[in-house]
Amino acid sequence: MRGMAVLGVVLILLALEGSLWGDMSAPIVPGKSPSLLAPGQPAPAFVAHDPDGKTITLQDYQGRPVIINFWATWCAPCRQEMLDLQKVYDAHRAAGLAVLAVSQDHQDKAETVRSYCATLGVTFPPLLDPNGSIATHYSVIFLPSTVFVHPSGVVAAVHLGPMTQAQVERYLEAIMPQPG
Repeated sequence: MRGMAVLGVVLILLALEGSLWGDMSAPIVPGKSPSLLAPGQPAPAFVAHDPDGKTITLQDYQGRPVIINFWATWCAPCRQEMLDLQKVYDAHRAAGLAVLAVSQDHQDKAETVRSYCATLGVTFPPLLDPNGSIATHYSVIFLPSTVFVHPSGVVAAVHLGPMTQAQVERYLEAIMPQPG
């Protein structure tokens, strides 16, 4: 029964063609799905704020491997994935890896996001996307979703759904500098 409910929600989100994410700048054309972000495309530029109001842009990480993770405090699979992303970040940050955790908690949820990340021991920057505009530009339709960006600024991989630490490590092979 629970699986049917989840399937129903996914079908509704697909029918709405991403309009729940809040970016109404692009018109929704009935019968036409938004194009999905794919490997080989440039990662869409964005400007976001952390819970303390600090401005962070994707451009700030130019020349570095970047993981962009879309998540929410209410997303149960996101919680375990966040812990695994922290382990990967700890193992690779000295090599320049950046993890940007783009929260899909809508409206003014800065304190909720800050508290959630502190409780989990997350040390990479959580970013706020209160109207979902970043998620829209990245074609996010469900959570969690993760984009791996090569230091050149090109999308190397897109993963839909939760990942384990081992899966993240496999994706890193496409974006991390190779020794020697």
